[in-house]
Amino acid sequence: METKEPKYPIYLDYCGTTPVALEVLDAMLPYFTSKFGNASSTQHLFGLEAEIDLNRSISQIASNLHVAAKNIVITSGATEAINLAIRGLYSKYRTNGNHIITVKTEHKAVLETCNYLENIGADVTYLDVDEKGLIDILELKDQIRDETILTAIMFANNETGVIQDVESIGKVLRQSRSFFFCDATQAVGLYDINVERIGIDLLCMSAHKMYGPKGLGALYINKGIQMEPQILGGGHQNGLRAGTVNVPGVI
Repeated sequence: METKEPKYPIYLDYCGTTPVALEVLDAMLPYFTSKFGNASSTQHLFGLEAEIDLNRSISQIASNLHVAAKNIVITSGATEAINLAIRGLYSKYRTNGNHIITVKTEHKAVLETCNYLENIGADVTYLDVDEKGLIDILELKDQIRDETILTAIMFANNETGVIQDVESIGKVLRQSRSFFFCDATQAVGLYDINVERIGIDLLCMSAHKMYGPKGLGALYINKGIQMEPQILGGGHQNGLRAGTVNVPGVI
């Protein structure tokens, strides 16, 4: 039986990035050319059309998390969303406490942001993982203090594929004063994530991990949580993230 030689190279790094799906590209293209309006310039038809389509797409993103569109902030990617979540929340709530809990196997965007905050006064606890890559829920309980304002634990690990027990983590944190930030970059699009049921207060995602374009991410922020913006100028997105929104990317 004749066998065909495989085509090289074979791409196996879909946790690193994915190609843009053709239907995604087709949906984006008009917003580079004929529908190029700035969604913040709604004084004319071009901007108004962009705003309507932008809001429709943000609502679709929000529906996948079972939340309202007003709780979604568009960013340039998961890294920016992580910085906005951790630094933005710490800046607003540090008078309530300076303690943050995270895990040694988190993405560098989380670990380096926590390290930065340590240098300006935060007290960060880095949890160990077991031989399966999972945290010990009892250790998490033991590390929570009155001054713990944020716990940052990812949903799925980008290098090992390990999935944390986010529902148990959410149950523990509901009994504390700590907000729950979850880096779900490797999980959104693969799992049905109901953030309210799990108890997630902040969650980030990135389009290029699920057949979308690079340079587009989002942060879910639970209602009532205050955030110090990290990018200023223009008051876009309810003042949480200034800058012209990437309409083609969101589409």
